[in-house]
Amino acid sequence: MSKKSTQRKAAAQNAPAEQPEKAASASPKPAKAPSAPQKPYFAGIDIIKILAAFFVVGIHTFLYNGFYYAEIHEGETKYLVPIAVRWIVYTCVPLFMIATGYLMKNKKFSPSYYKGLIRIIAIYIFIGILCLKVDHTVFGAENTTWNVLKKYLEFNAADYGWYVNYYIALFCMIPFLNLAFNGLETKNQKLILLITITAFTVFARSMFIGFEYQNQSKLFPDYLNGMWPLAYYYAGAYIREYPPKRCFRNKFLVLVVLASAVAFITSSSYKHTIADTNKDNYYHFTSWHFNDYSTYPIFIIAVCIFLLLFDITTTNSKVKFVLQQLSGATFATYLISYIFDRKVYGLYGAKYPPNPDGSWNYDRWTHVWQPWLYVFLHALFWGMVITYAYKIIASLCSKGVDYIRALNAEPEPAGKKKK
Repeated sequence: MSKKSTQRKAAAQNAPAEQPEKAASASPKPAKAPSAPQKPYFAGIDIIKILAAFFVVGIHTFLYNGFYYAEIHEGETKYLVPIAVRWIVYTCVPLFMIATGYLMKNKKFSPSYYKGLIRIIAIYIFIGILCLKVDHTVFGAENTTWNVLKKYLEFNAADYGWYVNYYIALFCMIPFLNLAFNGLETKNQKLILLITITAFTVFARSMFIGFEYQNQSKLFPDYLNGMWPLAYYYAGAYIREYPPKRCFRNKFLVLVVLASAVAFITSSSYKHTIADTNKDNYYHFTSWHFNDYSTYPIFIIAVCIFLLLFDITTTNSKVKFVLQQLSGATFATYLISYIFDRKVYGLYGAKYPPNPDGSWNYDRWTHVWQPWLYVFLHALFWGMVITYAYKIIASLCSKGVDYIRALNAEPEPAGKKKK
């Protein structure tokens, strides 16, 4: 090969690449790559929390509209519907507890973990002030310094504050509960833990041998029934760890179990209510064994509702945003609903007064949606306002602390050397 041809070849190899504009004109423009599909958001937990808040308002409806003082006699099967609804909405607190286990099963012990209590306590203190003012203005309650302090310490400042009492205790135990659960090696071990806790805190409370009220005997020792939140917490943790396959067959099976549990507890409490043994109670609504969160029909119903809803997903960003805002305000909604309960049910009772013979007016049930929706929507709105206000204040405080730390961390300006 000649020297000139070698130089030409080397120059061709070292020539700059063709400019993008020229390359584009020389060849067709490549098609734009399709964007990656949006990752689905698990909206089911948000829906469950909102539903639980809705159920909270519903269970208080039965308290304030006088249902528990209605005389229910044999043959009055129209009461089966309100009884069934009463038991369904009774799962409000259990649903919150299961959701807590689902969301917090991986929380670990650290000093920063306990900062999560600040929001709970701050919102409780503020709503407690509002509730105390209502009790003083409307009902003439005496708000001395000692009475107010006593109510706050006993979680009675906000009238539904007993849940705060439970939740703070559970919250403080969660890192250690998680150690017990996550420390187990196999699925069977974790299932046995769940069964053991549930047996002695839920089934022991309400599992009896025999069918006659006077001669029944408990199947399990029930000294641990006060620890029932642990059963719901571990149920949520177990579902998070081993979620059932999402398919029609599983959902249908859960729905059948749910319907069976509701039918069982409804018919059971109806029979207990109309029984002769309830005569001294004037045939008011009653249940021998199940009128508590720590009872197995309630546990089954709550778990079934959770299983039906927890794995709902969405890819709609607007739906995701709305659900997150609503679910984030459910705690404040729960506490502040007391104020609207007190406001609306006096008017509601006057609108549907007792029957001429003094008995409970069934129209209060047929129109129950009126106060129920009123209280829920108003409580949800103000719950969101309070939650947003807390977030703004917490953000400002955090920025203020960061600013002060930054000032303290700044080096001294350059100046004359110290002698």
